[in-house]
Amino acid sequence: MISRRPSLYIGFGGCAPLSSAEAKFDRLKKLQDSIYAGACLDLFKLRRDLESVADYLLLPDELVEATVHCFDDVLSKVKNPYNNYGLLLAVCLIASSRASGDRMPVKLAEVVDAFRMRGYRFSLRVLAKTLSSASNILPIKKFTRCEDYVGRVIERLRASPYISVRIRVAGISEEEFFEQLYEHSKELLSSLPPSKRSGKNPFLLAASAVFETSAQITLNRGTGNIITKSEFSKYVGIAEYTLRSHLTGLYRATPVKAVITGR
Repeated sequence: MISRRPSLYIGFGGCAPLSSAEAKFDRLKKLQDSIYAGACLDLFKLRRDLESVADYLLLPDELVEATVHCFDDVLSKVKNPYNNYGLLLAVCLIASSRASGDRMPVKLAEVVDAFRMRGYRFSLRVLAKTLSSASNILPIKKFTRCEDYVGRVIERLRASPYISVRIRVAGISEEEFFEQLYEHSKELLSSLPPSKRSGKNPFLLAASAVFETSAQITLNRGTGNIITKSEFSKYVGIAEYTLRSHLTGLYRATPVKAVITGR
């Protein structure tokens, strides 16, 4: 297999390469690059790459299976509609994610970055344009509300053994804690006026609401904070200064109506 690093063909003894040998080398290199870029159908590699993308994005196995089913279904109807199986796989991943509701939403930029790490080359603009024109192949549900991302934020917290230990140390049932976190985070977001939601990243809005709700839950129970802003930012994948800015601008400076009551 040819190396994916920039290469230079050198003939025997360091002599200049023959034109025919150089042409064969270039052709083989382009063929391998096309495989990595998704132009060739390699179901084993595509499945392996999808699993790697799912691990990177902390997506559950059930979404991987749903994506594979969606991908197979599309190929049974049309043959490589975008001339890029990697791009088609990304479209199927987003379609399957959005079909699952607010439990497994994923951002387009995250998908582009994750696929780029596996060697696929398509831009955010290309993916967004492809999604907008993919309705003739498969249904694409649009996510426009910040409430749709609450489940995704909480799934990232669930994936941390450290947070699970902190919850148990606080004397709270994990299931009860995450259930309250999910319900009350959405209520908190719903209580925000449109002026505070407009123009803001929905994922960041959801993340800040989840942290604020977590703090209110522990406050009502009289326990210490389960997670700090720094830890929360690391596990959720956002900048700490962004979290602080949202907390101050949305909840702390002009507190919204409390939606959490002790149980």
